[in-house]
Amino acid sequence: MRIIKRALTLAVLGALSVTAGTGCKTLDEHRQLEMDHRTLQAEKKQVESDLYDCRSVTDNLRTRIKSLEGELETAERLADTFEEENERLAQRCDELTKIVDKIAGGKSMSEPVIIERMLPPALDAALKEFAAQFPDMVTYDSKRGAVKWSSDTLFALASVVVRDSAKESLRQFADIINSPPATGFEAMIVGHTDNIPIKRSETMKMHPTNWHLSVHRAISVSSVLQGFGLDPVRVGILGFGEYRPVESNNTESGRAKNRRVEVFIVRKEDVLATTTELDGAATAPLSLAGLGGSSGYLK
Repeated sequence: MRIIKRALTLAVLGALSVTAGTGCKTLDEHRQLEMDHRTLQAEKKQVESDLYDCRSVTDNLRTRIKSLEGELETAERLADTFEEENERLAQRCDELTKIVDKIAGGKSMSEPVIIERMLPPALDAALKEFAAQFPDMVTYDSKRGAVKWSSDTLFALASVVVRDSAKESLRQFADIINSPPATGFEAMIVGHTDNIPIKRSETMKMHPTNWHLSVHRAISVSSVLQGFGLDPVRVGILGFGEYRPVESNNTESGRAKNRRVEVFIVRKEDVLATTTELDGAATAPLSLAGLGGSSGYLK
């Protein structure tokens, strides 16, 4: 009997032991599942956040693409407008060239008609000494009787206001033209630009084209020279804009050389251009503004 009771006791204890072991294993699995679930939830949130960011970037890119497409369309319209304007200006240039040629009796007026002649020795020497004094600003061509300033030394970009740093050279040049060796000579001031179109709206109000800018710069130089005592009767104004380059406009150094103001020192009779005589008045000063530019007597 005791043996039977002991066997029953052992059986009950074994069953309890098995049950306890099974319960612990199930609890661990449950906890692991909960941890996996939390991990998946966190990963899901991160994926949702990344997806939101991607959608925001995509929306921004679509907005930028639409903006660029609008800018491209505007640029294409401007290009068409500029092309039409260039064609119109070219036609106008041809018309004005024919008119000027007719006035000049068939002589081409695409360049000022100046007879090349060496200047008197005293005047030539004075100009050579003057150019040597301002080597970074002035060059002198004795064969053409031409003194040349770089526009970059005379003016700021797209400006017609003469720099203060350039005024001393212009003062000394005016003194030379007013000196006895220069008696009987006149100064034809010629403005040139590079081929970069004027784009800023505030600049275009005053200088719609490079033609205007070249003429206005020549006028500004003339005004400074007059302020230093040069008689306006001895001054001519001419502007060629971008159409008389001395170097290629494909490089910055070339464009810098093309931006210039030249002053030709010529005898009055050597400039074969018509001037207007007022009733009872002396011949008005020569004031050409280049084909396509504004013209009028210098005042």
